[in-house]
Amino acid sequence: MKKKILKVTSFMFILLLILIILSYIFIPKNNSKEFGIHEVYANGILGEADNTIDVIVVGNSEAYSSIIPMELWRDYGFTSYVCSTSGQTLSESMKFVYTATRKQSPKIVILEADNICKKASLKDPIEKVARYILPITEYHDRWKNLNINDFCTLPDYTWTDDMKGYRYSLDVCEANDNGYMEYTDKKGKIPRENKLYLKVLNEFCKANDIKLIVVSTPSTKNWNYKNHNSIKNLTEEEDIEFLDFNYRWKELKINWRTETSDAGDHLNYYGALKVTRYLGKYLYDKGMLEDHREDEMYEKWNESFERYKGIVSKK
Repeated sequence: MKKKILKVTSFMFILLLILIILSYIFIPKNNSKEFGIHEVYANGILGEADNTIDVIVVGNSEAYSSIIPMELWRDYGFTSYVCSTSGQTLSESMKFVYTATRKQSPKIVILEADNICKKASLKDPIEKVARYILPITEYHDRWKNLNINDFCTLPDYTWTDDMKGYRYSLDVCEANDNGYMEYTDKKGKIPRENKLYLKVLNEFCKANDIKLIVVSTPSTKNWNYKNHNSIKNLTEEEDIEFLDFNYRWKELKINWRTETSDAGDHLNYYGALKVTRYLGKYLYDKGMLEDHREDEMYEKWNESFERYKGIVSKK
C-alpha cells in the first residue's frame, strides 16, 4: 500500500514539474498581440512600470466602455487602468486583480457590478486558479507558434495601451429607456457563488490596504432597480462602498438618444466622458490619490495623453 501511495505521489510530482516547465515555455514572452497574449488591452497593465497604477478597474464590457483613464489623468493626475474584458466573470475579475497586484500597489479597485448579478459556477474559479498558477492550461494552443526564445527567455512585458484599457467608440444607436430604473422595492437574485467571490475579493483588498468600490455604469439593457436594491443590500452587508451611476443617470444628464453606441447596452465616448468626470470628482473628494502630472517618473503618461488627445480630437 505504501509503495502504491509513493508511486502515485511521485507521478503527481513529476506531472506538476512538467506542467511548470511547459508553462514557462508556452507563456507569451511579451504582452503585445503579436506574442499571442490573450485579452491584450486588459493585459496592457503588465507593461506599466511597477507601483505606478493607483486605481485598477475590473468587470465586463460595461467598464471598458464607461471609464476613461486618460480623462482622470487630464483632470486630476490619477493613474488608472481598466482591466475589463467582454463577458468577464467575477472570478476572472479576481484573477486580474491578483495578477495586477504582483507589480502594482493600487489604492483603489473598482469592480463593475454587472458581473455580480450574472450566473456563476464554482468550476469557473478553479479554472482561473489553474490558469493563474499554470499558464500552460491557458496557452497550450501556442505550440505551433513557439520559437527558440520561448525556450530560453523569461517573460518581459513591455507593451501598454495609451487608452489604458478604455475602448473608444463614437458610434451612436438610440436606446429605448421606457421603464428604465423605475422604482421597485423588489430585489434581483444574486448567485450565492458570486456572494462568496465578492467576499473573498473584499478580504483580499482589505489585507492589502486597498479600498474596493463597486460601481454600476449606465446601461438600460443590463441594469434595473431590482439590481440596484440587491447590490446595495449586499455591499452594505460586506461593508463595501457602492456607487450606482444608473441611479444617478439623470444627475449625470445621460442622453440615451445620442450617448450610447448600441441601443443602451454600452455608452459611447460622450456618455463615458460624463461618467468619468463624475467618478474623477468622486475619487478626488476621497483624498486618497496623488496628482502625478508634474512627477518626472510619470512622463510616459503625459506622452500617452498626447497620443490620446490626437485620437479624440478627430471626433
